[in-house]
Amino acid sequence: MKRKISMLTLLVVLIASLLTGCGSTTATDASEKHLVWGETQAVTSLDPAIDWQGWFTVRYAISETLFKLDQELVPQPWLAESYENMDANTWKITIKEGINFSNGNPMTAEAVIENLKKVGSVNKRASAFGEATYTVEGNTITIKTASPYPTLINDLCDPYASIIDLSAAEDLNHKPIGTGPYVVTDFVEKTTIDLAANEDYWDGKPNIGTVQVKFVTDTDTLAMALQSGEVDVAMNLTSDSRETFETNKDFKIEEVSTSRSYFMYYNLQTVTDSAVRKAISMAINKDGMAEFLFEGSVTPAIGAFPMDLAYGGSHLKGSTFNLEEARKILSAAGYKDSDGDGIVEKDGKPLTLRLVTYKRLKNEAIVTELQSELKAIGIQGEVTVNDNSDFFKAGEFDLGIYSIVTTAVGDPQAFLSSTFGAEGVTNFGHYSNAEVNALLTQLKAEFDSSKRSDLAISIQQKALDEYAFDNIGFVNMAMYMDANITGLTPHPTDYYQMNAKMNIE
Repeated sequence: MKRKISMLTLLVVLIASLLTGCGSTTATDASEKHLVWGETQAVTSLDPAIDWQGWFTVRYAISETLFKLDQELVPQPWLAESYENMDANTWKITIKEGINFSNGNPMTAEAVIENLKKVGSVNKRASAFGEATYTVEGNTITIKTASPYPTLINDLCDPYASIIDLSAAEDLNHKPIGTGPYVVTDFVEKTTIDLAANEDYWDGKPNIGTVQVKFVTDTDTLAMALQSGEVDVAMNLTSDSRETFETNKDFKIEEVSTSRSYFMYYNLQTVTDSAVRKAISMAINKDGMAEFLFEGSVTPAIGAFPMDLAYGGSHLKGSTFNLEEARKILSAAGYKDSDGDGIVEKDGKPLTLRLVTYKRLKNEAIVTELQSELKAIGIQGEVTVNDNSDFFKAGEFDLGIYSIVTTAVGDPQAFLSSTFGAEGVTNFGHYSNAEVNALLTQLKAEFDSSKRSDLAISIQQKALDEYAFDNIGFVNMAMYMDANITGLTPHPTDYYQMNAKMNIE
């Protein structure tokens, strides 16, 4: 009898709890919701001003920028209310009133300027902000740059321009204080980030109380974690996992095409023969990779930007896949297989190249495929896969695959200057061309969008003509998640991900 009463009591309690939970999500409901976010790209710092770390503070809804790119990559106000371009060097930006950092301190115009000055001093990509002068009138900032700056508003969308409370005593590397819907409560480098809802978030209280970002570098392991329920959302799974989740009603996939590319650098200090670079570019079967290696999740590329952009691949002429022609080019340049081992030599030295990448998306599969394709034209490829991309700066490669977003701020200038400019921070190939540098200088001062596109096309074409780089293709970014998760919409930039509206229904 006691057992029957106990079960009845349990049933009554259960029904009562279900009735109480009906209707719209309450603050109590939100506080009890916990999301586990699986991510392959681990981080060691969350200071947005350093290198590319701002991508993670924006990605995990910790920090925000003055402007934000919409789905068409057009800047829209975010923490800013509006802006006005006064002349080629002068911009007025009005800051939204009433926004606080997650610790309750007000986000003032002075706080914004402190952030811009800081990033300008520590991040080479943002040096223009360090050279600018600033004045404040109420909640309006006037920025006067040292030289014409047509992409200033675009660059204020870059996560490096995140606005955080620099007056806070917290460790900026581990607990930056932003204006976003989530607050860092704990950060174990390369392992986990624990987040809690910012209950006073200026754009609406978050629907989920706590989030844990879990770093799982192996994509197969991450896919299994999603299947088992260990994680609720999985980012950067490879196309190999698609069928498993597409055919299971317990999961869903949200996807968007992006400008994240599998960019291929030639080290021009070691692969000095343009005939070799030309032959390699002709030996790469991009269409075949897209169909069989990526199963349609990658769009083949010509140049640095997606085909449909005004400065994209449809306006460029690249290499055409042709193994026979590639072999002829090597032969004409003096490379012969004299000993019959399948590898060509010149001056008695076999043509051997270091094919190097790091663990990210399908980088490893690409270099393995490249090794096979190069062998088909008589080039020996020695594959090395590193844990990170530091080898690029060290120059320890002949041909390297880099995963990078090329239109991170909705404009071509930042990527072209960084990659092909003489002092570019991502000019890992050591490309140097006086004419290209002159075109880049023009691009930096040109405000007319049509002329900017023409300059961007010319810069890419000149680099392509010298076989200074290649681009395998552009990635479709996919969020794999439990079917009951809502409010997550992938964005072409790859750094707007978590948000206050995401929910567990």
